[in-house]
Amino acid sequence: MKRAVHAVALLLLAAAASAQTPAAKADPQTEKVKRGRYLVMVGGCNDCHTPMKMTPDGPAPDMERVLSGHPEGSPDPGGTLGPNDLALTATDLTTWKQQFGTVYTRNLTPDKTGLGDWTEAQFMKTLRTARHQGDGRALLSPMPWYNYAGMTDVDLQAMWAYLRTLKPIRNVVPDPRVPPPVLEQFSKINQHIIETMKAGQ
Repeated sequence: MKRAVHAVALLLLAAAASAQTPAAKADPQTEKVKRGRYLVMVGGCNDCHTPMKMTPDGPAPDMERVLSGHPEGSPDPGGTLGPNDLALTATDLTTWKQQFGTVYTRNLTPDKTGLGDWTEAQFMKTLRTARHQGDGRALLSPMPWYNYAGMTDVDLQAMWAYLRTLKPIRNVVPDPRVPPPVLEQFSKINQHIIETMKAGQ
């Protein structure tokens, strides 16, 4: 009887010790990627950068081409913009024909045709300055870069970490078909937005 009680006591002590053992800490990089995925999803990146496809239930994001941008060789939107139209778009929602020209959503996967040759610093600077790779041409509408410009470094780094885990998809996206004077005008507009945002901090 004493032996049985002793055995039960040992089992209870072992269970109590096990319950008090702290859970294994999550890998920081894994948590960073999870955070980045969440931010990319709630930030609406898939809305433009993942092509839509028609399914039996209607249009849906083509997750085989997630965040790969405007499909190479896809046609531009047809039709003519009316005086009160902001934009026309094709069925995959990756091309935007606007009054000033046509814009194509970029490939965000880590392929060389996407962000493969970019650095984390370039990615962050792009969203902070509204310039391609941080010091190139102005970012154009409908890219809502200003929604991301005010994010913390930690959040932007998390988004970058998640984007690096995507399947690399070779997809050459054309440059925007926009005249140089329009690009210059967008540079001024974007800079004004940045200064206004800083003034409001």
